[in-house]
Amino acid sequence: MTREGTRLRRKPRILIVDDEEAVHKLISAYLNRQGYQVESCLDSQKIIEKIDEIEPDLILMDLMMPNLDGISATRRIRNLERHSYLPIIVVTARKEIKEMVAALEAGADDYITKPFEFEELTARIKNMLRLKRLQDRLVQKTAELDEANQQIGRLNHVLVETNKQLQKKIYDFHNLFEISFRVMGQLELHQLINQALLNILGLFTTRSAMLMMVSQEDNDVFEVIEAKGFSQNQLQKFIIYRHDKLIHYLELLKQPFQIRDVSREFQEIIPVLKNMGIEVVSPLFRNEEIVGLICLGPNIRNQEYSEDNLETLAILTNMLSVALHNAQMYEHIKALSYTDGMTGLHNYRFFRLRIKEEIARARRDGSPVSLLILDVDYFKNYNDTLGHPAGDDVLRKLSSILRKSVRDNDIVARYGGEEFAIILPGTDIDGALSLAERIRSKVERTAFYKEEIQPNGKITVSIGSATFPRDAVTVEDLVIAADRALYQAKYSGRNRVVQAQELVEKE
Repeated sequence: MTREGTRLRRKPRILIVDDEEAVHKLISAYLNRQGYQVESCLDSQKIIEKIDEIEPDLILMDLMMPNLDGISATRRIRNLERHSYLPIIVVTARKEIKEMVAALEAGADDYITKPFEFEELTARIKNMLRLKRLQDRLVQKTAELDEANQQIGRLNHVLVETNKQLQKKIYDFHNLFEISFRVMGQLELHQLINQALLNILGLFTTRSAMLMMVSQEDNDVFEVIEAKGFSQNQLQKFIIYRHDKLIHYLELLKQPFQIRDVSREFQEIIPVLKNMGIEVVSPLFRNEEIVGLICLGPNIRNQEYSEDNLETLAILTNMLSVALHNAQMYEHIKALSYTDGMTGLHNYRFFRLRIKEEIARARRDGSPVSLLILDVDYFKNYNDTLGHPAGDDVLRKLSSILRKSVRDNDIVARYGGEEFAIILPGTDIDGALSLAERIRSKVERTAFYKEEIQPNGKITVSIGSATFPRDAVTVEDLVIAADRALYQAKYSGRNRVVQAQELVEKE
């Protein structure tokens, strides 16, 4: 029996590389119950000897180890010449994006952060083992191709056709292997989705491809996120409901299928899919729940999708599901870093980033940019009298007023304490003053809790306005000009709007 045959007949062997014995015992106990053979390596410096000794099918690699860290150990493994691919899943308790990216760049195939659910670990292990089998099949098919080429003299006609088929499979497998690294390493959600659909178009030579995901507003609705090759008329109002029989069928099937195979079972949805030109549907799962659908149109050569195509699509769909989850988590973490937790507005860090971008764009385009800085009048009196919870409610209510008062491309941020800033791209002095006055008036007319305790009997705001390039030509000078105008608004009686140019005229 060959070495490869022996490997196929035994349980999948997983090597855990971690310096904590308790971690080994915990993970080993679970994976053994799942039907895996588990081996341990407590000293990462001995990783190469351990691999040669037991020939694992997959490695779970801890990042933080005293002698040799997980990234360095991963590089050592990738420098080995092996007859079969060895997937590596990095396990880390740290959630810094740069460390995860460094691990992927060193050669890791996937990562999982502690603490984790064992079901998620099992899913990732299964996915990586499928990827390993795919790579091993690629090596096998390449060997078969070499053997076929040696016999081409006497089996010319038959081997030419076989050669074409094998080349196509090798090409597809190689593309899928390359796509896996590009997709799994992409953390920008929009780029990930766009790249994945472009790769699907090329890999399956299909005319069209579509990604549908669960709506953020309604978990029972799947809506189109991105599509290639479909017309806008086709995409308008195209949704699929979770209660549809098609979704229940996919939950049981757990793999792609061609709609021609089930046309009699789903009389409601199949005609809609056919009208859209959809021929194949593949589910994206997360924790045993369908969270998305990949839909493929007809093949460019009008050929039916083969079983190999569907198997490849299943693997790609599983990888995409993991990659989308990673990218969504990354987007969420990035959003948190630019969001004020109390008001939900952008924070000062985001404000500084965007005002630099808008001034740079305005210089290129020759367009104006206005800045409003506003402050709640006598806020300390309100806060000290009624307490911080009441003060926080005022800031949240004011934040809502500001959001509803601006355009979609305007940037509203909490500048600090009871101060807020609004960046107005493409807005001149008159436009900025008009908006500032509307905001001031709306705040004055809005009823706030026990606002009668304020010196002027109402919650009001003072607003300073400055415009690039008339009032300032640099970011810092624009902020200073708006801040000085705000100070003048408060100094001259509060509940008013002052434009920076007024200060210049007075001087």
